[in-house]
Amino acid sequence: MDLSQETEDYIRESIEYSLGLPVSSQTLQLKLRASEESLVHLRNRYLSLQAKLKEKDETIERTRAESSMNALALKRFVDENQRLAVECSNLLAQCKRWEKECALYDHDREALMDFGNEADERAKEAEIRVRDLEEEVRKLSEELHFYKCQYETQVPQMMLRWNRICSTICWKL
Repeated sequence: MDLSQETEDYIRESIEYSLGLPVSSQTLQLKLRASEESLVHLRNRYLSLQAKLKEKDETIERTRAESSMNALALKRFVDENQRLAVECSNLLAQCKRWEKECALYDHDREALMDFGNEADERAKEAEIRVRDLEEEVRKLSEELHFYKCQYETQVPQMMLRWNRICSTICWKL
């Protein structure tokens, strides 16, 4: 099997190290370089992860602040909603009272209209009765005047007859 020289060197060096044989400086330098490269890579990875962590922490902090503002806004909204619900309930009760009052006023208005109509009817009947009574008074006045005139003309004649009768009776006596 054909292996690259580098791979063969690595295997040989690993076996020698396992056996406790001294390791060549070239191998140690390669391992040191690999270790330094790994350290740089890990440091870069650490810094990258630290930047991401800081970014995530800032995102969490912004989210907390936004959540806090949302909770405060929601609390204010709930409080305002409750206040409006109470006000709505009060307005509804007031509206019901006004509806009752309007119904009473409407009933009173209808009763007044009926009373007014009845009063108009009675007034018309009274006017007719007054005209009838005035006509009756006029007729009675005419009749009284007629009888008065008749009395005034007949009384002297009756008195005259009475006097004649009395004088005739007295004369015969």
